Amino acid sequence: MKDILKQLTGPAIFMLFGLVFFAIGSGLTMRQRTLEGQGIEAPGRVASLQESCDSDGCSYAPAVQFTTVSGESIQFISSYYSSPPAYEVGESVTVVYPPDTPSEAIIKGDGQILHIVFMLVGGGIAAVGFYLVFSTFRAAAIIAPGE
Repeated sequence: MKDILKQLTGPAIFMLFGLVFFAIGSGLTMRQRTLEGQGIEAPGRVASLQESCDSDGCSYAPAVQFTTVSGESIQFISSYYSSPPAYEVGESVTVVYPPDTPSEAIIKGDGQILHIVFMLVGGGIAAVGFYLVFSTFRAAAIIAPGE
């Protein structure tokens, strides 16, 4: 029995790793879809680009300015950085924000590809991990059928 548990450790960790990635992608997608379904849309404009540099180079996130339905001017920086920049200064975007906290606004549709990639990669890794766990159980049952 200890041998089986030892053999299952690697595949189980592999499966859990994939499930975590899938859960992150799913959670981000659900958060975005909920906000887009229940939030308020407003026209926005890319006011500037926020630069972030490291040893691999620089990436950019748009700083977006918009006005709420109550007339309050809000500026936020997107969570999604890219290189080259996905937006240009002055570009018009659609913003979605929660009615009670407009500072938590997002650019409508921003980051969807990343969410899908997280779900696909995570789901694939989890499926391979599940297969390895199943194969280990099956091999153990074939080797020791009466135990």
